Amino acid sequence: MAEKITITIVVNGQPTHVVGDTEAPVGSLIPKALEQTGNQGQPPDNWELRNAEGQPVEVGRPVRDFAGQTLFLNLRAGIGG
Repeated sequence: MAEKITITIVVNGQPTHVVGDTEAPVGSLIPKALEQTGNQGQPPDNWELRNAEGQPVEVGRPVRDFAGQTLFLNLRAGIGG
């Protein structure tokens, strides 16, 4: 059984705590973060996950790789909100 961890994701400046399986791809947390913050006007594919340094995060990496980090979810450039 997969372990669960909580990742803080800041969606348009609003932090939320998302629980995910350590082995699941970190991209699987995007829909949860959007739902928890009420940002459901755009589909998950229109959002981009970045780390604290502003570098894009590879959404296929496992959630465990981001333990203890805060990630940032923003609309991709060129997509209106």
